[in-house]
Amino acid sequence: MPKINPFNSWLPLDEAAGREANPRIRALIVAVRDHMEHEIRGNMKELMATLTAQPVYHFWNAAAPFKLEGWAAVEGFYTNLITSGGNQFEVVVEKIVATEACVVTEGQVKQVQKGAALRAAGINAVQGEPVSDGDLFLSCAQLVTLWPAAADGKLLGEDIYFGENALATVVRISRADLPAGYRIH
Repeated sequence: MPKINPFNSWLPLDEAAGREANPRIRALIVAVRDHMEHEIRGNMKELMATLTAQPVYHFWNAAAPFKLEGWAAVEGFYTNLITSGGNQFEVVVEKIVATEACVVTEGQVKQVQKGAALRAAGINAVQGEPVSDGDLFLSCAQLVTLWPAAADGKLLGEDIYFGENALATVVRISRADLPAGYRIH
């Protein structure tokens, strides 16, 4: 059984949309669901179509919070993310709160890390074992994302809050822990 399956990420949003009676709120949950699926699948055109013309992203973490503003900045971010394989994460959504203006998702984000990335971050051993460049690791960090929406239902961006340093949570995994079709970059 895989320890990560990116394609499970949007299933809780499907369920929430199916239970929602308010058409506006249901449409916003579906917009978030579509955004998440297109990001994980690497469908750039469809991903960007979920956003307004001037999206704004805030990434809040203790180490280095940053902001992306405007179409070109967000498109460049997603292009780099997809090219590097960083879009193959799994969001284990545990809570969804939705209003007519915003959807909030809360859970954990799982991501595969290569040993080379850990070593570049100064992590040379995990659980007392040395890290080699080709080794695989799984990180898991608490994540809350606010998905504000415009009147037309397009997403205004994301406000992403990381509850912990994902690299502090890494555990060693093998290729057998990955789902079929997972691309290691």
